[in-house]
Formats: sequence, C-alpha cells, structure tokens
Amino acid sequence: MANIHTVNNGTLLKTACAIVFVLFVFTYLFFFQADLLSMVQHVLSGGTTHYDRTIGSVVITAVLFLVHVGARRLGGLGDVFHAFTYVPSLLLLVALTSVDCDFSGSPLNVVWLWLVPLLIVVYVVLSLAVRFRGCTRTLSAFSTPVGILWKNLLFMAFMFIAVCLFGNSDRVFHYRLRVENLLNSGAYAKALQIGDKSDDADPSLTMLRIYALSRSKQLGERLFEYPLSGGSGALLPDGKNVRCLFFQEDRIFKSLSIRKMGDMAPMDYLLYIERNGLAMKPVTDYILCGYLLDKKLDAFVAAIRHKYNLSSSTLPKHYKEALTLYTHLRANPVLVFHNEVMDADYADFQKLEKEYKDERERESYVHDTFGDTYWFYYFYNE
Repeated sequence: MANIHTVNNGTLLKTACAIVFVLFVFTYLFFFQADLLSMVQHVLSGGTTHYDRTIGSVVITAVLFLVHVGARRLGGLGDVFHAFTYVPSLLLLVALTSVDCDFSGSPLNVVWLWLVPLLIVVYVVLSLAVRFRGCTRTLSAFSTPVGILWKNLLFMAFMFIAVCLFGNSDRVFHYRLRVENLLNSGAYAKALQIGDKSDDADPSLTMLRIYALSRSKQLGERLFEYPLSGGSGALLPDGKNVRCLFFQEDRIFKSLSIRKMGDMAPMDYLLYIERNGLAMKPVTDYILCGYLLDKKLDAFVAAIRHKYNLSSSTLPKHYKEALTLYTHLRANPVLVFHNEVMDADYADFQKLEKEYKDERERESYVHDTFGDTYWFYYFYNE
C-alpha cells in the first residue's frame, strides 16, 4: 500500500512539474521571444528560412522537454530535487534567448555558447555522483509528499525567474525586433504602435519609425509624438550605430529613390542629393525633419519656404509648430508665421512652463500636456 502511495505521489510531482515547465516555456517563447527567435533564424540561415512562432514554440518546447527526460534518466536526484532535472533544458533556453543587442556576426551570446555546455557537463557529473552516493534517500524520508511538491515548484519558479533575467529582455531591442517584423509585412500603422507609450528609444528604433512614418506620409505630422534619439544621424542606417537587425536596409533607401550613402552622414548625403536635383518628395521631408531633429530652426525655415505653401491648411503639424517657435524666438525673423490655433497652444505651453520652478516637476507636467509637440522636443530633449 505504501508503494502505491509512493508511486502516486511521484507521478503527481512529475506531472505537476511537467505541466508548469511546458506552460512556462511555450508562453515565454510564443509571447515574449517570438520576434527574437525570428531574427535569430533569419540571421543564421542567411534569410533563406522563416520562423513560425506557433510551430517554433511547440518544437522548441518539445525538444527541451525531451532533454529533461534524458536528464531525469540519469537518476540520482530523486523526488526531493526532481525540479533540477529541468536545469539542462533551461540552460539551453537561456543560450537560445540571451542574444547580444549589439551583435555583428552571430546574434547568439558567445559567453553562453561555451558556458552552457560546461554547466551541463558539471550537472551530469554532480547528478551521477549523487546517484552513486544515494544522498537524496535520507532527505526523502524526512519530507512529506506535499512538502516535496511545493519545494520543487518553488525551485522551478526560481529557475524560471533566472531564465527571464539571463534571456534578452531589453525593451528597446524587442521594440526594434517587433517593428522590423511588421515592416517586413508592410504593416506600417501597427509598427508605429510598438512602444509608442514608452519613453525609451535608441537611434535605430528612431530610424525605423522615421521610415514607417515616411511610408505612411505622416513624417512631418507625427514624428515628434514619439521618443527620439540620435538627431539627424538617425535618419538613415549607417551599418554601425544605426542599423536594422534583419529588415533589408535597401528597402529604406529604395523608398527614397536613393542609394546607400557610404561614409557620409545622413544629412550631408541627403543635402547632396537635393543639390544635384535628385531628391524626391520623401527626401524633402527627411531633410526638413533632420533640421528639426538637430534643432536648426534657421536652416529649417530657409528650406521649407521653398518647399511648402506655408498658408496651406495641409501644412504638417510639426512644421507649423517649428515655424511658430521660430517666430517667437527670433528678434528679427526672416519669416513670420502666425496660426491662430498654434499661437494659442504655444501661449499655453509658455504659461504652463512658468507655473513650475522645479525643473523635474516642470518637465513632467509639460510632458503630460505637450509631450507630442516639437516644442517639448526642442526644449527638453537633450
């Protein structure tokens, strides 16, 4: 009778741990790392294969569970430490998802690629040593089935947390991955929704958003609604600090009807294209927004007066904001721009700034009301 209870308790323990493991791994892969794995497969295969998040999550989960089965057959750990038979599987999961954000060749983290096999060897040696010494039998005799179950589930919880900590969880990096996936399918509107409520950005994410806005014909209308980084250097990929992870950079240049710029800075290259009469309409907006990103209002005004009808109701919002700002900042402006709505909004902007003496408090309140304007970018984005 005791043997039946022992078997039942052992089955319950193994079943519970297996269910928890499968649920965690599948959820982690399907919902949190699908874009990362898509990029890894694309890079490692040279773009010849495509990752399917459902099939990929199922296959990887199944393979990792089989690795656990192999580790369990080594024996030695017993019921008390049954959760640790999942260690090799979770180590492989870490190696698969601990991608280096700044990779240049293979996206997989080199440190984990040699550390994981080493740790698995150590695990096998320790597991065999425990098996031959029979250390866990004594501990099992002093533990209740319920206690053993909860201890194992607690061990697994700690291991899951470790996987999340060591796997790549960089928010901006994941924004870039998701945006590039959506850009590949031409879903520009959805791409622009990724991370739009976050204050985090880097030059590469800024470049991707600029491209998506340009393709949506909203660059001058919505650019400064997003957190931005890198100034005009983020206009185009340079293969170094501003680059795509797996989206084809040629598509960005082709959308502007230009070629790759070599070692030239984006603004220098775009101005060169314009001076030689080769600039299409999207290039004009890139140049105007480049001046705004660098806060060069005088250059912006000198350029826009020849490119847009400033009295038109279709003049993009951020261009109106920049012209309003220029008119108020310059004692002798070469161009005076007035728009009833913009003038009223800018007056409210100035009034709100004067209400708060503390710099952080002022920035917070101004951000809440005017965070999607060029005015906020000009005065608060460093």
